[in-house]
Amino acid sequence: MSTIDDTVLDRLSKTRRSSERVLSSLFERDSLLLGMTIGPALALMILAAFLPVIWALNLSFHEASALSPSWTWVGMENYVSLMESQSYWNAFKRSLIFGFGSVGLQLVVGVGVALMLSREFRGVILARAMIFLPYLIPTVVVALVFRLMLNGSYGILNVFLMDLGLINTPVNWLSNSDLAMISLIVLNSWKFAIFITIMVLAKLQSIPQQYYEAATMNGAGPLRKFRDVTFPQIKGVILLVLLLRGIWMFNKFDIIWVTTGGGPGDETATLPVYIYETAFLNFNLGTAGAIAGTLFVFLGFGAIIYFAGFSPAEEVGR
Repeated sequence: MSTIDDTVLDRLSKTRRSSERVLSSLFERDSLLLGMTIGPALALMILAAFLPVIWALNLSFHEASALSPSWTWVGMENYVSLMESQSYWNAFKRSLIFGFGSVGLQLVVGVGVALMLSREFRGVILARAMIFLPYLIPTVVVALVFRLMLNGSYGILNVFLMDLGLINTPVNWLSNSDLAMISLIVLNSWKFAIFITIMVLAKLQSIPQQYYEAATMNGAGPLRKFRDVTFPQIKGVILLVLLLRGIWMFNKFDIIWVTTGGGPGDETATLPVYIYETAFLNFNLGTAGAIAGTLFVFLGFGAIIYFAGFSPAEEVGR
């Protein structure tokens, strides 16, 4: 029995030593280790991101219809037509309004909430947990709920404001051309401002308390502490989230389409909505690809200017 046990243990020992030699040889070769760790993620990114972008850019140089399998090469004709299209520039202007309005409001709300939650008070843990709830709710659910709340006929917001005596007649928040975009910006910011809160709150909690104690000893008040201590520490994170939120808001489609469908008229039809309508309502895939191509170029150019001018990576590392 002892001989059998010794044989089994000997084989297990040899197997372990063999496995250790294989792993050791793998980890000693940097190129192989790099390929094993980064390769799968890189392959997934190529399949999920780069190939669709290349396909869309190729599509933009063709005249293609969703109702026909054949593509006709037209070169830059789709782009030239877009540059001369007033509808395209109107959609671009609405994207800028929605993007800058959403990012600006999210920044104010997100930083303000982060500053409040960075303080210690009774129930702060529960407050931090509750404030994250909007970010956890699916965007489609948020859009549908707010569409009901802002309805001009039976929306609860109108009922609430009329009970308070702030308005005398119901307001068509989403069907009024003057209020639809503002309502979307507020709705969008309610949903996504918490992302900025999370990022800024994490940075605030890493600031050494000694900085504030030294500022207090020098007679600094709350505003001066924020200017001289807090803001320099969170500046890098703010610059980073401005880029991320700017790209995401400029590309936002789902919350706009579900809430207003681009209406009333085309008052909330941003570039992503315009792309969808061109491709799947007008069945003009070539022009839709060209619009997506210009959107890609604008965002890429903006990102280059942003990184060259602000260097957010260096700011975050400070």
